[in-house]
Amino acid sequence: PPLHENGTKMELQSPLYTLAALPWLVLSPLNVIKLLLNTVSPTAHLWVPKETEQCQAGCGIARMWATLFWSQQFCWACALLYTRHAPHQEGLILFGAVTKLMVACLLLNGYMSGVVHWPIGQAAAAWEGVFALLMLLDVRSAQMRRPRKER
Repeated sequence: PPLHENGTKMELQSPLYTLAALPWLVLSPLNVIKLLLNTVSPTAHLWVPKETEQCQAGCGIARMWATLFWSQQFCWACALLYTRHAPHQEGLILFGAVTKLMVACLLLNGYMSGVVHWPIGQAAAAWEGVFALLMLLDVRSAQMRRPRKER
């Protein structure tokens, strides 16, 4: 792993990555189970219009893609937790940040097109976007702390 000039181990801000991963570690397994059972969430009306939930319940391909999405988000959350123990994995963190930016944009688009309600379309999009930017800044900060020849 990279070292500071004084020889101490350089670490990224691990609480940042835990917080960035936390929602997906909780929501992903719950949603995969819901999708596999093809049941309606008791709180679905808070997050999506009734038509959206009915559409997903009635369409196997929509459930398949949703299951793939939630599974991938769980994998990314696990990868972000891994960076606590491997802060030198900057490529993994950068890829995760870009993924978060894409999710933020897609959630905002879903809100603007009426597919999701504001808690997901605005609040969750903002959460993802902010954490993506913080992750990018953290990686850049770690890079700047390295000696110039190692950047």
